[in-house]
Amino acid sequence: MDYRARLRETSKEIIERRITSDDELRKIAEKHNLPLSTVKMLSTFYFHDYSEVQVCMGLPCILKGAREVTRELERRGIKYSVTYCLGYCDKGPVVRMGDRYYTFVNGDFKEVGESRSDYVQSQYEPLDKYIARSGYRYFEKFLNEGNKFLILELLVKVGLLGGGALTRLKALASNADRPKYLIVNGHEGEPGGFKDRLIMERNTHQLLEGALLLSLALNVDEVIIAVNERFRNAKAVIERALDELRTFLTNRDLLSKLPPITVSLIGSPYIVGEETALINSIEGGRGEPRLRPPDPTEAGLFGKPTAVINVEVAAAIPILLSNYYEGKEITIEKYFCVTGDVDRPGLYREKLTIGLNELLVKASAKEENVKAVFVGGVSSGLIHSSRIKVRLTPEEARKLGVFLGPGVIIALSNSRCIVDVMLEVERFFAHESCGRCEPCRLGTRELVSILERISNGKANEEDLKWAESVAKTMMDTSLCGLGMSAGKVLLDALSQFRDEFEEHVKGVCRAGVHFR
Repeated sequence: MDYRARLRETSKEIIERRITSDDELRKIAEKHNLPLSTVKMLSTFYFHDYSEVQVCMGLPCILKGAREVTRELERRGIKYSVTYCLGYCDKGPVVRMGDRYYTFVNGDFKEVGESRSDYVQSQYEPLDKYIARSGYRYFEKFLNEGNKFLILELLVKVGLLGGGALTRLKALASNADRPKYLIVNGHEGEPGGFKDRLIMERNTHQLLEGALLLSLALNVDEVIIAVNERFRNAKAVIERALDELRTFLTNRDLLSKLPPITVSLIGSPYIVGEETALINSIEGGRGEPRLRPPDPTEAGLFGKPTAVINVEVAAAIPILLSNYYEGKEITIEKYFCVTGDVDRPGLYREKLTIGLNELLVKASAKEENVKAVFVGGVSSGLIHSSRIKVRLTPEEARKLGVFLGPGVIIALSNSRCIVDVMLEVERFFAHESCGRCEPCRLGTRELVSILERISNGKANEEDLKWAESVAKTMMDTSLCGLGMSAGKVLLDALSQFRDEFEEHVKGVCRAGVHFR
């Protein structure tokens, strides 16, 4: 077995078994004939600050009381570590203890029922039931379709794929270099996001059909479904569905005409969700982003043409194809994960014409009590309440300077301190920075330091100007989107809530969070 293969096997074993102890890492190093330093490098990257008890400090959990959780654990003498986004954001605050997930209610811990493996298996839709509701109805028809780019064009039409991506994917499909890969990205590390996990667990066969249809359109040789290692229930049901699917395809003499599908666990750090970092992780290395060019569609997994497609996008394809063949309107409903200061947090499936204010009302937020909203998650951008009467279309989102993709909506009420919120957001980015590039590694820490001084009443106007300068530098020079997002979202806050920052410099917190 060559070095790269041994590295892949090592990384796979570390992630699957969550190995962090020196003794176990030494055994793995000997087993795969790798330097101990290499093995430790992988373990510390994927499981830095790891412990059996983890408290999610993602913004949705912070807004629902994660700080109280840490105080309660300390009161009980329970050691814990801080992490970000455990994937059950609407149940926050969330704590992982071993392989179980809990929320904190009325001073005690209550297990999150939908995180249990028996519950997930009970919600699984078998292949026969999926077929009964029109699953695979047009699959064989598409096999004989002359224009297989049809599904790419449908994705563009409904706003799930951009024009630039369409061009790159068409180029990949016609690229003669072999093998070619399709990776379905099931990482979903954005705080507040849980739609992809639910799709993988409950619309499993729809996801697999979409992945196969897309593989035909792109003319790839292998499909890899990459699942966040925290979503082990999702991996289990995908494997169950794959067993059913292989039998189904074999009985119809189709298996040999299609690329194989495999499912793999990947590390949970936020940065691994970036497509080039995801590729590095699958190859067995640290999940750090790569320099571009080249784009992954030109040189991705193992240096070969690779398409990386989100779970929600792949799962939408069977619906779009059915609508097209049946002559129906080509539309799609998008999943929105709504959390924060709302009474009914959860997953909402809505047309891409719904107003942001209308969506918040559905989640039982009072429009007059909304101060600001993160649209697309903290990595996308913050908008002032005066701008929430906007349609959630890709075009309107771009005008606001935000990105709808993750479908994450986090509402902030008038009682929230923007400085306090932004401090927690920048702590998240600093914690999740891979450290590869200086603008992100140093910039996120500097922004945390500035915001801590502002929160403590030890800052001045020059600190605000310095924060703007650091944020702009991060946007312009960071290697990947993490550093860019960390800078952008602070600039969003400074531009729309400058008065609150200036008040803090003077020792005033209108929300009463600081300077009591």
